[in-house]
Amino acid sequence: MPTPDYYNVLGVSRKATQEDIKKAYRGLAMRWHPDRNPDDQQAEQRFKDITAAYRCLSNPQERGRYDRLGPLYHPDGRPPRPEELNEVVSTAWGNLFRRRRKKKGEDLRYTVSTSLEEVALGMEKEIVVPRMVRCRNCGGDGANPDGGRKTCEVCGGTGRATGPRLFRNNCFHCDGRGFQVVIPCATCSGEGRHAREDTLKVKVPPGVATGQKLKLAGKGNAPAGSGPEGDLFVIVSVAEHELFRRRGDDVLVEIPLTFAEVTLGTNLTVPTLEGTTTIRIPPGTAPGRVFRLANRGLPRVGKSRRGDLHLQVVLEVPGDLDEAQRVALGAWAEQLPPSAHPRRAAFVKSLGERS
Repeated sequence: MPTPDYYNVLGVSRKATQEDIKKAYRGLAMRWHPDRNPDDQQAEQRFKDITAAYRCLSNPQERGRYDRLGPLYHPDGRPPRPEELNEVVSTAWGNLFRRRRKKKGEDLRYTVSTSLEEVALGMEKEIVVPRMVRCRNCGGDGANPDGGRKTCEVCGGTGRATGPRLFRNNCFHCDGRGFQVVIPCATCSGEGRHAREDTLKVKVPPGVATGQKLKLAGKGNAPAGSGPEGDLFVIVSVAEHELFRRRGDDVLVEIPLTFAEVTLGTNLTVPTLEGTTTIRIPPGTAPGRVFRLANRGLPRVGKSRRGDLHLQVVLEVPGDLDEAQRVALGAWAEQLPPSAHPRRAAFVKSLGERS
């Protein structure tokens, strides 16, 4: 991590005397001391930076070394690492050619649950999202609109630190804003933003799957300041269905049939994503057979074509038979000739040949 601009941290010029440095340090240390700012992590970090800057600049030998090395200076005297040198060079190029961007607000995530039937048709969902919105009273800068801010004396309102242009960064004292808050905004307590629950409408397109992201630009958190709002990413979660199993754009349904139905055939009402329909189960249908209804599955995102609905036959073996039913079933089975079960007959024949 490159060393910050110690002169800017203390708010003094590069030609400052030792007395100037000592005076600046005392004033800043008193302002940001942790005892005066309990439970304030930002104040604690600022106090550490101020102390590190004073230790360096108050020592003529260390100050001279810092003036030569700039962001590559280390208090322990070690040489800079290659990754630190690369970061400094990258920052220098960015300062030369990259436009200064305002800080963007944080992105947010929200999970929306939906059913498979809703996925088939697409829908619009209403969600309630807790987010940070920009304070209208102060416009986001955290200062009282009636004389609540003053131009930063250290950077002169530029928001930039002093020193060589290549290594210039945001002003330490105003965080790059160019001004300092002297009277906080009463509406947001100087934060520049406040919490609010927003009701938003999300259009979920047909065919979406669990884990897909839908982006609502500018519906994330507002930053403290005048930067752009973050984005809201809505994560789709499709609930498990009691009948349908999804296979990409296709949908599978298991159809439990009785022995009589697969043997004799039947007209069967089956479920679809839009309701029900009737199919013909022909006599002698084997368990495991799949009937395909074309274009009755899920839509493909962004396309008009749909997947298929697969109906798989499952034989349900009767259970909990009483004695009379068992006797009747056994008598019926004995009446059937071997040709009624050709696979069983072939199996028995194969066993006989092996014995």
